Amino acid sequence: MDTRRIIRLRGSYLIYLPKRVASSFASDEVLVFWEGDFVGVRPLAFRRSAADVGLAAAVVAGYAAGLDELELPASEEVRKAAEKIGAKLEESDGGYLIRYVDRYLDKAEVVGRMLDALLFTLRGLAQVTATSTTVQAADDETDILRLSLNRLCTKAPTPKCAFYIQLARYYERAVDHVGELHAEKPPREVWTVLKDAAEELHDIHQNLQIPAIARYLSAMPSRRFAVMQSTRGELQSIHAVRTIDYLENAAEVYLDIAVYQNQKAASLNSIETKRP
Repeated sequence: MDTRRIIRLRGSYLIYLPKRVASSFASDEVLVFWEGDFVGVRPLAFRRSAADVGLAAAVVAGYAAGLDELELPASEEVRKAAEKIGAKLEESDGGYLIRYVDRYLDKAEVVGRMLDALLFTLRGLAQVTATSTTVQAADDETDILRLSLNRLCTKAPTPKCAFYIQLARYYERAVDHVGELHAEKPPREVWTVLKDAAEELHDIHQNLQIPAIARYLSAMPSRRFAVMQSTRGELQSIHAVRTIDYLENAAEVYLDIAVYQNQKAASLNSIETKRP
C-alpha cells in the first residue's frame, strides 16, 4: 500500500498510479470499478489461455479465474462442462476453444439468487411439491452461481468480495446437505423448520439490520434442537443440523457486512460534517 494525494483539476480528480504497476499494463486503457468509497483499477486486456488437459476441472478453473477464452483438447468431459456453465464452444485445430460468457455483473445479485434457490427448494419440500429433480436443479444452479461469484471477484476484487465468497460457500453447502437430507426422507416437520429459517434469512439479506440479525442468531439454538427432535436416525440429524449451521454461518457474515456498512456510513458522515 501507498499514500497518494488526490489532485483536483477543473472539477475532476486525478491520482497518479504507482509507476512499477502502471508500466506493466499492456494497454493504455484500464477498467475502473468501485464499491462505496473504494476504487480499483486494472488493465483492460483480453484474457486468453491454453492447457493440455481435457478435464472438466480445467473448464471450471478458466471460468472462475476470469478468462475470456481457453483452448483445451477436445473431450466429451470438456464439452459437457462448457455447456453446464453456459460457455460457447468452437472446434479449433483438433481441440476446443471455449468462449466464456458473463451471466451476471452484480455480486449481491448472485448471492441473492443462491439464497432464492435454497428457499425455493425448502418451500417445495415443506409443501411436498418438490421432487428429486427440483433438488438436483437447485444443486446445479448454486454450483454455477458460486463459480460466477468467484469470476466476478477475480475480475473486480472489491472489499465486499470476502463477505460474498463466504456467503456463496455457505449457501452451496446448505443446498448440498438439503439434497443429502432429501435422500433420507425426513419428516415434513424438519423441512418446515429449515424453510422458516431460510425465509427469515432471506428477509435479512434484503434489509440488513443488526437487531434483526442478532434475533436470528439467538433463535438458532432452538431451531437446531427442533430439527434434532424431529429427525429419525443419525444421517437425517447430521444433514439437518449442518443445514442449520450453514444458515447460522451466513447470518454471521450478514452481521459482518452490516457492521462494515455502518462503519463506512459513519466515516462518510464524519467527513461531510468536517467540510466547511
